[in-house]
Parts: sequence; C-alpha cells; structure tokens
Amino acid sequence: MKRVLSVVLVVMMIFALAVSASALKSPGQKDYYKIEVGSEGKGHAEKSADKVEIGTDGTVTFTAIEDGGFFTKWIIDGKYTVVSGSEYDDVLVIKPESDILAVASFSEEKDYLNVYAKPEPPEYGEATADPARIKKGSDGTSTLTATEKNGSTFQEWKLECEYDIVSGDLKSKVLVIRPKTDVYATAYFTKPGEEPTEPSTPDKKDEDKPSPKTGYPLFFVFGIMGLALIAGVVATKKIKG
Repeated sequence: MKRVLSVVLVVMMIFALAVSASALKSPGQKDYYKIEVGSEGKGHAEKSADKVEIGTDGTVTFTAIEDGGFFTKWIIDGKYTVVSGSEYDDVLVIKPESDILAVASFSEEKDYLNVYAKPEPPEYGEATADPARIKKGSDGTSTLTATEKNGSTFQEWKLECEYDIVSGDLKSKVLVIRPKTDVYATAYFTKPGEEPTEPSTPDKKDEDKPSPKTGYPLFFVFGIMGLALIAGVVATKKIKG
C-alpha cells in the first residue's frame, strides 16, 4: 500500500512541476517578434504585419508614403535579414530576427537619386538596379544587372542620365555606375533567332556621327565643304580681277 501511495505521490509531484513550469514562464519569453513603424518628416509608414512568429520564415513589408516630403531612408532598430529592397527603397521587405522598429525618414527637399531599370522587350529579359535609390552627394554607386530569359540574348544598355562608369561597359550584363542625375536604364535583348542589330550610341551628338559616305564625322565633312566653298569664291574673284 505504501509503495502504491509513493508512486501516486511521485506522479502527482511530476504533474505539479510541469504545471508550475508552464505557469512560471518568463514574462519576456514569447513566440513572436513585435513589429512597429514610425515616421519623421512629411510622410508616414505602413507595415504588412504587426508580429511575426518566431522560428518561421515570416517576412514583413514596410512601405514609405510621401506626403509633402521626400522619402530618404529607413532607420531600423532590431536584428533582421533583408529579403528585397534596401534602406533607401520606399518598399522594403525583411525577415525579422528580433522585435523591430522601422522609422521612415522624410526630408523637405529631394536629397536622393532614383535609379530605374527596365527590360526591352519585357518578356525576354529582366533588369534590376541595386540600390535603386542613392543619397545625393554620397558618391554612391548602383549595379545594373541584365538577366536573359526565354532563350534571348542581352544586347546592350541605354542610359538616359549623367553618370560615370565604375566597372563594365554598355554591353556588359553587369554594369556599375556612379549616377549624377536620376537614372533611366533600359536593357535591350535580342529575341531567339534574331540577329543582333548594330549597337547605337545615344550619347553622341548628330554632328559627331559618321558620314554614311566617307566614314568621317559630319562636322569634319561640313568643314571641308566650307573651306572648298571659300576657296572657290576667292578663286572666282581673282579670275574676274
């Protein structure tokens, strides 16, 4: 009888300890990360979730919305991994690794440069810019990447902006530039079975383009023609004189 009572007491003690351990769970111990947003300046921030469960691959998307000001960057307190975007992108996706406070900072004046990248035709390639926003005066760079798909062939980049090339060239799939103005970059792809066209040089002025007959720049051809005309006039005057 005593042995039975002893076993019962042991079982009751184990059960009581288990219940106590559950009841005495640390107040700071939780199963999710808390997500908060804020803003400074003329604008506000939005989040896709209030919390992310710990131990999962859950992500949260932050969106900065301008309202009279210009979005500058995200200021984030906490541990996280960037999934897409950067601190200078108005849309940023992260995977939290702790509680997160993300503040969208807005300035009175535009103090950044945008870098836009697009493929042409869209169904045969992809074009990305990383980062897509650079602080003015920071001497920052952006990496343009062209990715072929559906059997296409990358041909060249065309840029509408002022910039310096850091590495690569307009025919490189990966081109690193230092923007001086907003960048509008187009990656051109050749469809499967098509022959690549002669690359254009959009940065050249018309007068610097080669003459179709001589191969010399037009300004050179026009200059020669002008000299010939002047010489003819002078010769005519001498003959009449």
